[in-house]
Amino acid sequence: MIWINIIMLRIDNTPFLFRNSILKYHPEPNELAHQYGVAILSVIDDQTVIITEINNDFLQFTRQNSEDLTGINLKDNPLWNDGGQLWNAISLVLKSQETQAIVWQIKTGDSPRIFNCSIVPTSNQDKKSKTLTVILSDNSANIAFADQIQQFNYHDMMTGLPNKNYLNEAIEDKISNVCPNGEIAILILNILQFQRINESFGYEAGDKIIQNISYALERALPENALLARFEGDKFSILLAESEVGDLQEEAIALANTLHHEMNAALQAEHTEIHLALTIGIAVSRTPLKDGNMLIQRAHIAMKRLSKVSPNKTLVYQPELQTRATSRLKLENELREALKNKELSLNYEPIICLQNGHLVGFEALCRWNHPTRGIISPIEFIPLAEETGLIVPLGNWVLKEACTSLKILKDKYPGVSNITINVNISGLQLLQDDFIATIHEALVHSGLTGNQLKLEITETMLIENAELARDILLDLKSIGISLAIDDFGTGYSSLSYLNQFPIDTLKIDKSFINRMNTTKDSYKIVHIITTLAQTLGMELVAEGIEHESQVIALKKLGCQTGQGFLFSKPLTFEDTELYVRKETTFLA
Repeated sequence: MIWINIIMLRIDNTPFLFRNSILKYHPEPNELAHQYGVAILSVIDDQTVIITEINNDFLQFTRQNSEDLTGINLKDNPLWNDGGQLWNAISLVLKSQETQAIVWQIKTGDSPRIFNCSIVPTSNQDKKSKTLTVILSDNSANIAFADQIQQFNYHDMMTGLPNKNYLNEAIEDKISNVCPNGEIAILILNILQFQRINESFGYEAGDKIIQNISYALERALPENALLARFEGDKFSILLAESEVGDLQEEAIALANTLHHEMNAALQAEHTEIHLALTIGIAVSRTPLKDGNMLIQRAHIAMKRLSKVSPNKTLVYQPELQTRATSRLKLENELREALKNKELSLNYEPIICLQNGHLVGFEALCRWNHPTRGIISPIEFIPLAEETGLIVPLGNWVLKEACTSLKILKDKYPGVSNITINVNISGLQLLQDDFIATIHEALVHSGLTGNQLKLEITETMLIENAELARDILLDLKSIGISLAIDDFGTGYSSLSYLNQFPIDTLKIDKSFINRMNTTKDSYKIVHIITTLAQTLGMELVAEGIEHESQVIALKKLGCQTGQGFLFSKPLTFEDTELYVRKETTFLA
């Protein structure tokens, strides 16, 4: 028996959803007894080779007795059940006089066995082998380990489903063999806001829900579909050889079925939860050269859908690719704009509706692109939120706005009571260093906390309620005021207004625009003003454009407003002129 020190691979089986989906291999020294079976063969002629000596390990491997093997001619030996594999290798050795190595497969009883086998010639003076040595090593452990690695490479360990590697090869097989000229469809399924499940119930519960989702999806699939775990909270489905004649039609019908399947409640820690999907579909009607392109198209459709219409399906069209390319280019240009300080702030006056005096400004980010001109915030702000650029962008806006207000207050003491409103994204608010960033902006500018008001959205508060509440309380402790922006367009729940230390509600301009033309909008504004008065909150009406709106808002008790009736957003130079006129008026 020979002992060989080798390195075995230990696989970390810790659940890895949303942490690190890459399997980690840790080297672990381990001594493994490696046995070698040896048999000495005597060559009588090219057709006669007999076993003369044999060790116990060889007998154990082949599960034979010494009496059954010693002295037999291997050419005629039926004991191996190897289809003549060993004799063919021996014949090659006798012809070439060179060592042959094979993977020898034999069957003893009902159990197939596999060995590494080497046949080594021993030449005499005329260079003709009179003796051959057969050396066996048990290959079953290596093969089992290789099979296990193959499973890890091609299957998801949590659900047992095929993974992205398997999907890629399956697509290539369909392209090359099954449907070289036919239709192939890919569906990419995204579970909306699944991270909230992990945050609410823990990763272990999240992993179980992913498993249950995989079972539910499998039940809904037709026979010609392959389900795979794509990554994290995403699954993929491969369709080919449509039974209904139109693969796109079948893919859309399947997507509708899956949406319906996800409407059923799932259990998480004795709590019912309801999940929704967005599904991107890509269909190829012409021969493909690269299956990855089809996956990419389905993923583009899914990503586009996630931003505009939850719980629905979108089929890829070429213009989506064009848009994705344009967005990537715009993202890179936005990074450069931040680095090169190409962005600027405009300031929209906020006015007291009772006397027309200035009470503050809202800082609004603007981007004057060197070749494209002014790029709308509607285009680049969502892109910044999606890519994470909103954090450095938002921090820059915060510091710049505070500095600008301090300059105005120092230069024009008559407006020393005005405040600056700054919009804060959810991602920015939840940064670990957000409070420190606020402190830094105040210290750098010389403002006090009560001169800064932060605007946040209803949706952001609801989606991160517990953590957001703690952060907002910290902000209130340093005197900062808090406003709900675009109130009435999100959850508008009384329960969350009681949970958070909110000072101001800003009525969305869509209600203000229609309040004098539709009864419903007027009623909504009335309800919001009554709610604010009951809770002791201030009100700001956004998007005021007509004097009739001011009259109606004053009757309802709304204190302040902003909009084109008073002023469009101003550059800093124009803002200074506006403040100068205000101080002249007050004097």
